[in-house]
Amino acid sequence: MKSNPLLKYLVVPLLLLTVFIGIKMMRGGPEQQADNAPAPKLTAEQAKALGVEGDTPSDTLRTVVAEGRELKQQITDVMAQNSAVKQDNEALKQRLANIDQTVEQRLKNAQEQFKLDSQQQQQSVLDGSRKQMDELTRMGQNSASNSDLPIGLGVQSGDGQQFKSETTGSEIVWIDPQDATALDSNGKPIAAGTSVSPSGYSFPTAFGESVDRGQKALTTGAQSVRDDMGGQQQERKKVRRAYTLPQNSTLMGSVAMSALIGRVPVDGTVNDPYPFKVLIGPENLTANGI
Repeated sequence: MKSNPLLKYLVVPLLLLTVFIGIKMMRGGPEQQADNAPAPKLTAEQAKALGVEGDTPSDTLRTVVAEGRELKQQITDVMAQNSAVKQDNEALKQRLANIDQTVEQRLKNAQEQFKLDSQQQQQSVLDGSRKQMDELTRMGQNSASNSDLPIGLGVQSGDGQQFKSETTGSEIVWIDPQDATALDSNGKPIAAGTSVSPSGYSFPTAFGESVDRGQKALTTGAQSVRDDMGGQQQERKKVRRAYTLPQNSTLMGSVAMSALIGRVPVDGTVNDPYPFKVLIGPENLTANGI
């Protein structure tokens, strides 16, 4: 807060005026005594009209001195207040600077921590990817070069080696059925331990009969379903169709009664049909189809 500079400049003229009045009064006393001339006096009416009744020069001087002291005290108080306000402003500025510095430091620390966490996370992901790549590469190197199975199906190296033939090296192994009976070229069973190569096999149960029985059951079921559907369609054709209107229904889009209640057709078309209720009882020709 700044003080008014006008107050500083008013003090000096007041002091000069006070000194001038004092000197004038001191010089005027001896001259009046020397001249021995009566000074003009104001009457009570004139003093009242001028507004100086009851005030002597000494009273005026004391009043001016008191006002000067009061003005000086006010100026001193204002200067003290200005100093206090200035100190408070400096303290607030310093506090604001400290707050800004603290916020900036915390923001910087948060950014650095976020950057560090992001780098650590990226590094961990990269390390995991490298580890998986190394493991897959190792698995690919350990697996057979002519393997048709892709990597990652859980197949380990050496799986299926027991099925390979040691003599021919072929991966196809023929396993004879346990309930099969070897037959020669005449259709007779071959005894065990003979060196005759079988020309065919016979089984206790024929596969063809089981397949025929299943196919026959499916055909019979499909035929019965078709018969049922055909019967239902025939029954539906025999039913007489009838439109049904429920009770307390509302007839929408009707143009028959629109002209009677204020809806006039324009060019043979009713643009805004008036909906109205149709009272239908439980027994009526429309509802029961008679």
